[in-house]
Amino acid sequence: MGFLGKLFGGGKKQQAAVVEIAVDCPHSVLVARWDSVADMGHDDKATRFMCETCHEEFTPDQAKELRDNLAARVTAQMQEIEAASAAASREAAAATTEEAKN
Repeated sequence: MGFLGKLFGGGKKQQAAVVEIAVDCPHSVLVARWDSVADMGHDDKATRFMCETCHEEFTPDQAKELRDNLAARVTAQMQEIEAASAAASREAAAATTEEAKN
């Protein structure tokens, strides 16, 4: 290994810490489903609602509840993701500092 190689890290490649954060589906896009063709287009006559992302099905009452508190659920989920990301960044910085000492 040459002088410049040693100077600029000697072939050590620092890998950015990649953290996999488990995220629950927010069920933000609910598609109405009807049992009768005559009822199609009328959300109040839908028999079930399907989440477009995870394909989970909900009753009309569950769909209404999900739609009513969507903003609060998404905000809470974003705060959890930001906190996990910040913790991962701190851990990566601590690991980099520890490697620099050695």
